[in-house]
Amino acid sequence: TIDSRIQTAAEQALKGFKGAVVVIDPRTGAVLACASSPTYDNTNIDALLQAGGGEDGSMYNRAMDALYTPGSTFKVVTLSAALETGTASLTSTYQAPGSMDIGNAPVTNYANESYGTISLQQAFAVSSNVVFGQVANEVGANTLVQFANAFGYGQKLGQDLTSAASIMADPSLMTEWETAWAGAGQPVGMDHTPGPQTTVMQNAVIAAAIANSSVVMDPYFVAQVLAPDGTVVKTTQSRSLGQAVSSATADQVKQAMLAVVQSGTGTDAQIPGVKVAGKTGSAETGGTNVNSMFVGFAPYDSPTVAISVALEDYDKHDVKAAKIAGIVLTAALAAQGA
Repeated sequence: TIDSRIQTAAEQALKGFKGAVVVIDPRTGAVLACASSPTYDNTNIDALLQAGGGEDGSMYNRAMDALYTPGSTFKVVTLSAALETGTASLTSTYQAPGSMDIGNAPVTNYANESYGTISLQQAFAVSSNVVFGQVANEVGANTLVQFANAFGYGQKLGQDLTSAASIMADPSLMTEWETAWAGAGQPVGMDHTPGPQTTVMQNAVIAAAIANSSVVMDPYFVAQVLAPDGTVVKTTQSRSLGQAVSSATADQVKQAMLAVVQSGTGTDAQIPGVKVAGKTGSAETGGTNVNSMFVGFAPYDSPTVAISVALEDYDKHDVKAAKIAGIVLTAALAAQGA
C-alpha cells in the first residue's frame, strides 16, 4: 500500500529529526507512508547488524514501536468522549485560567496562558489543558479509557505488520488529578503505569477514524500477494475495528479540528486551496524541550489522507510537527491527483 512519492516526502521531511510520520487512507486503513528517523543505510548491512537495535538506533521503528506522550493530540479523544456522552457541547463554556487546582494539584496551560471564559471549541483551538482537565473529570476516568480503547488503545494495531499497543492507565487507579492530565494528553501516574502513551500509528488511526465518520479502520501494508506469474493469490480486505463514536459526533470533532488549523495552534499545517483539519500537541518530556506532535487529515470535506507526526526532544519555542504535516499532506494530495 506504500506510495513511494508520499514515503519519500515523509522521509525527506524528517531528515535531521528524531521522529516518525504515518500517512493512512482513512477510508480503508491502507498505509500510504510509514517513515522513521533516523533511518538506516542499507548499503552496509554488516555495520548495521553489529550496531544492534535499541531505542537510540536507526533500526528502531519509531512509527510502530515507540510509545510517546501524545500531548494535546489526545484531546481529540477527550472531546469525542465529552460530545458523545452529552457531557458537553462545543458551545459549553469553561473557566480557563493559566493554572487551576484539580484534585488538589495544579493543572496548567502551556506557558501558564490565561484565556478567561471560553467555549469548548475555543479551548480545543488554543489547546487549554485546564479546560480539558475539567472536561476529563466530568467525563470520568472509566469513560475516558473506554473511548480511548474504542479508538484502538490497548491493542496491537495492524492486519499484517503490527504496532505496539498504546497504553491507558487502569481507570480504577486514576486520581482526579491524573484523570485531568490524562484528558489533556499528559500521563502523570506515580504508582502505576500512566497513560495515555501512544504510538505514531495509533495517532494516525485516531485521525483517520474522525475523518471516516469515526469508523476505526485497522491499518495494513500488504494490498495483494501475487504468484510468480503475476496472478493474484490474495487481496487484503479492509477491516473495521468498530465505530468509536457516532458520525454526528465525528462531524463536530472535524469542525473543531478545522478551526485548529485555520486559526488555532495548527496554522503551520495549512495548504493553499485545501482545507486541512488537525490537532497539535506539545508533550513535556521533563527537560527544556518537548515532543512535538500533530494529527490531521485532508481535504476536510472528503478526506483521502490522514496523518500523524511525532518529533522527539524538540525546542518548545520552534515546534514543527504541524509544518512537517503540511509538507507531507501536500505531497500526498498531489500523488492522489487532488
